[in-house]
Amino acid sequence: MPVCMGLIECLVITALRRLGRVSLDRLAKMVFLIDRLGGFEAFDWERIDLVLTSPEFLSTIERLVKDGVIKAVGNFIMTLDNNYDPGCGWLENSVKSTIEYVINKYGNLSDGELDEVIDSILEGVY
Repeated sequence: MPVCMGLIECLVITALRRLGRVSLDRLAKMVFLIDRLGGFEAFDWERIDLVLTSPEFLSTIERLVKDGVIKAVGNFIMTLDNNYDPGCGWLENSVKSTIEYVINKYGNLSDGELDEVIDSILEGVY
């Protein structure tokens, strides 16, 4: 499902700016929740060996690191260039409000609790 790269970058960068320094695994979980609960469906998510992943998510992270927009330190990711425009366009307000909702509702959950929420969404229960 080819989706505008701008939306994918918008979701990743805006979430990362809001979360601050975060592990790649936790960022993936939060972006998954934002993507699904916001109805964006910009990523093809799957679980591989209990790890939530998406080819679009990983390639976007790799490209943004290469371009110097974000930095990877160990397993943690953080933004470097706060002037970078991820290209949210007319979806910016919707993306930001969805991110606020997801972080307020799920941001304090442990990784295990987040996994349970994600599993229920993947199974179509949520």
